Amino acid sequence: MEKLEIRFLFLILFLTVPHLVKSQFRVTMESGAAFSQYNDVRVPNGESSSGTLFSLQDDFSPKPSAFFRLEMSYLIKGRHTVELTAAPLQLGYEDAQLGEIDFAGTRFSGDGIDGSYQFNTYRASYRYRVTDNERWIVDLGATILARDARIALSQGDVEAEDTDLGFVPLLSFNVNYHPNEKLVLVLKGDALVGPQGRAEDVFAGTYYPIVKEGLRLKAGYRLIEGGADVDQVYNFAYIHFASVGLVYDFPLD
Repeated sequence: MEKLEIRFLFLILFLTVPHLVKSQFRVTMESGAAFSQYNDVRVPNGESSSGTLFSLQDDFSPKPSAFFRLEMSYLIKGRHTVELTAAPLQLGYEDAQLGEIDFAGTRFSGDGIDGSYQFNTYRASYRYRVTDNERWIVDLGATILARDARIALSQGDVEAEDTDLGFVPLLSFNVNYHPNEKLVLVLKGDALVGPQGRAEDVFAGTYYPIVKEGLRLKAGYRLIEGGADVDQVYNFAYIHFASVGLVYDFPLD
């Protein structure tokens, strides 16, 4: 599904750029390595019937993982930012060290139990610029996040999975600090805490101009943390990202 969504965003870019070149239109591509600090799972999670509580991070051997992220934003009249984001994420784990796991109604036992964790998100955000001066830019707003999540275990021909498709509202923020004419320090993210779970996706890093006017290098650290504690599933994960990418700003009126 993530490939179709990314192609769809590129199609939007192709169709809209000719109409937006006189406005501030930004495209950001980001990639790098992903590392999970914890990733705890139990499926199902009900009081009367529950599976085995296990850690994909600690009870399995994590596979090396990379990520890709695409953002397209449009600044309207210097105050209003509309942004679309595609952020697919898939992590692999192998060789469970537990002797037995009850997961999603299936019992796994012995050697050769592998796991996979998918958390693809597609977002539409709106932010209003509350501060704009020589040093600081501060934007605040909200995001609607569509998630395509999947946790799966496999052992030979036996496989079980738990999937989740849904929408989540989040608060959105973007803070830029300009210590000089070229360097920009960035803190940007979406986050919300609720009674049944929480979600945070935050980037801290820098933008620095390179080669062509309007093109900047993006580098820094990203974290995704959160999860849910409901009858269907218990899952909380904390994932670190070493991030590098490019930011291109089309001209401003």
